[in-house]
Amino acid sequence: MGPDASKRDTLMDQVPSQKKFDWLTAGQFSFSLLIGLFLIGSSLVSYLLMSLRGAIGGIPVADSQLGSSLLFSAGLGFAGTLMIPSIYYSGLRLFSETSRGKKAWAGSGWLGFAIPGLIFLGYLSQSNPSWGVFVLPLFHILTNGAAIFWLLSVVKRKLPEESAQRFWGVFGSGLTLAPLIALIVELLILVFFGILLWVFIQSQPELKQDFLILLDHFQQSTITPGIFERTTSRLFETPGIAGGVFIYIAVLIPVVEELIKPIAIWLLPGRNLSPRDGFLLGAVSGAGYALFENLTIAAETEIWTFVMISRLGTAAIHMLTTALVGWGIASARSEKRYWRLVMAFVAAITLHGVWNGLNILTALVELPPIQTTVGTFALNFAGYAPAGLLILALGALFGLIWANSRFQRAIMTQVILDK
Repeated sequence: MGPDASKRDTLMDQVPSQKKFDWLTAGQFSFSLLIGLFLIGSSLVSYLLMSLRGAIGGIPVADSQLGSSLLFSAGLGFAGTLMIPSIYYSGLRLFSETSRGKKAWAGSGWLGFAIPGLIFLGYLSQSNPSWGVFVLPLFHILTNGAAIFWLLSVVKRKLPEESAQRFWGVFGSGLTLAPLIALIVELLILVFFGILLWVFIQSQPELKQDFLILLDHFQQSTITPGIFERTTSRLFETPGIAGGVFIYIAVLIPVVEELIKPIAIWLLPGRNLSPRDGFLLGAVSGAGYALFENLTIAAETEIWTFVMISRLGTAAIHMLTTALVGWGIASARSEKRYWRLVMAFVAAITLHGVWNGLNILTALVELPPIQTTVGTFALNFAGYAPAGLLILALGALFGLIWANSRFQRAIMTQVILDK
């Protein structure tokens, strides 16, 4: 090598290297900032409107609608607040020359001991509407947050810490982006089913007449329980209506949600994710999705305690099914095991579908028209549905624990082999 080449190499070393712009990080920062501001702003506006309605309209503080609205508003604000870590770490990566924040978070296993106490305090607030309507929103967000992060500590226990940016980005996408897309797709499917139902009603003169009367009462705000029960009874007595509802909830919704819940993993092209990474990130995304559902669907003041306990099982189901799909995605990308992705997806939608099916079966058999059309076996089977839901919830929890222990053993084995 001549002196000119050596001099040229020295000059090249002195030129600062260009930092490649990370579009994925930029997207994470922009989306997290916008959705965080939107959710917090919506929460504040909703809370203000409810407060003004109560003050101006003279609605008593014990009104259940007011209490549920306050729960919903608090849930939106809490979801927006949880986007702040994603904004911080992605902004740090985007605008800072040094990469900090490698560890996502410390273990939160102790939250498991706090959950029963929080539920009990929420129950006391629920039972005292004179003041509990204003206190219950606090326990609503604390209980849901403690439950989700405790489940995350179960699946991540004693495993190596991951990037804080990736953790909060995946969690935030499951918390906000996945529910938004899933809601849009499910509404489009529901509209399609509604069109089919309307076409069917047109061919049934008596059913059409009852349906038009029902719409007229809705428009005039004169609907009564008797009219509503009579019309719905005719609908559910018609062959195929109850089956269509069951297919929508127990089949189509699981397919849609299991495709969309691990959206952050789908959006990580070129990232070298191991199957273990895919499983853990899937669990994180599923936790975010479950938390958003719990904060919004569980916003019912009168039955808050019951819904809160039941939603713990739903959270475990969401985490396990999304973790399975994430495991399948990573296996297909890193190891070319595409069959594993297919089997993981089938297992996820089956577990999710059975969970939804047992829930909808429990609700449908409470309707008089369903009780008269289904057989004795179906009614007796529906009586065991709550036990089936409990078994599935515990199974999902043990599934997360088992996966964690298996990952720990794999890491220890690898350490021994490396020595």
